[in-house]
Amino acid sequence: MNIGHTYNKILVICDRDSEYGMRLADYFRKSECGYEVLVYTEAEAFINDMEGRTVSLLLIEEVFMNEMSDHVIKGGREVNIEAVRRYILVDDRDSVSEERTIYKYQSAAAIVGLIGQDIEAKHRIVNDALKQNSMKLIGVYSPVNHTLKTTFALTLGQIMAEGGEILYINLEGYNGLYGLLDIRSEYNMQELLYEYSINPSGLKNMLPRYTVKADGLDVLIPVRAPYELQETDPLLWISFLSELTSMGKYDAVIIDLSDCIRGIPELLNICSCVYMPVRNDGFSLAKLKDFDEVLLRYPDREAISSKLIRLRFPYFEDIDGTLGKLKTSRLGKYIRSEICCR
Repeated sequence: MNIGHTYNKILVICDRDSEYGMRLADYFRKSECGYEVLVYTEAEAFINDMEGRTVSLLLIEEVFMNEMSDHVIKGGREVNIEAVRRYILVDDRDSVSEERTIYKYQSAAAIVGLIGQDIEAKHRIVNDALKQNSMKLIGVYSPVNHTLKTTFALTLGQIMAEGGEILYINLEGYNGLYGLLDIRSEYNMQELLYEYSINPSGLKNMLPRYTVKADGLDVLIPVRAPYELQETDPLLWISFLSELTSMGKYDAVIIDLSDCIRGIPELLNICSCVYMPVRNDGFSLAKLKDFDEVLLRYPDREAISSKLIRLRFPYFEDIDGTLGKLKTSRLGKYIRSEICCR
């Protein structure tokens, strides 16, 4: 392999499956990871090219490492290849509990999320933009059902909108907002994301066509069905939120998250804080335990955990699904006293 000129940062993928390695490399390049991305399928070529060099980030197949060892032993020479950070690609899910191991047969987006602390992909821009513009990116998410999650998110948004410009984004499959808000627009979030992907810098001019008002709160017109969300690349969500952040139009964006979308850990990680309504019954507690165990697999788990604010609501008997009455409901009073005073 002819390397040509030298880069300061090198990301190397070592895998005997050339098709797998090239697909993963293409994804890294498209995500603007900040590295020169190289792929090797043979141990000898990797050793010859990288001898005496420093690899910033190495993703190496477990079997490939064994082939390297065999090659070094047979060649009877020492090999000096330094890797600042290394992840081992394994084909057995049970092995991912070990330090810096990644199950290779998951989506490229998931792999980017797992090593997000070690690369400079687009989602890192969001955190910088948040610090510069002081805009809050507020997540609302729960692995538990029937927790008033969306009712809470909308009520919080309406109350916050009393003192600033707030945007609410619903990422649920069946959200009910078309009926509740009497939405008749031909546009929705799916068209917005497509238009944004073609012309990211034009987002500010696009938004008015894709938003409606709910008692002072800007609401992004949602999709109608889950399948319209499921295929969206997590990096597109992250890029979209980054652009929203840098626009300076809103004081806060509230994202009502659900498991209909891909990349939940990555999105939780870029939020300023995440409100997680939960319940105390046995099934709900079991789901929370599952969530906590899955979260342990992510390198950024501590950062995500520090942003989670778990809420156990008292019973609110006056919530009737009327958006105009949310702010004066007992939930609204609870939010004013327990949330907005934080």
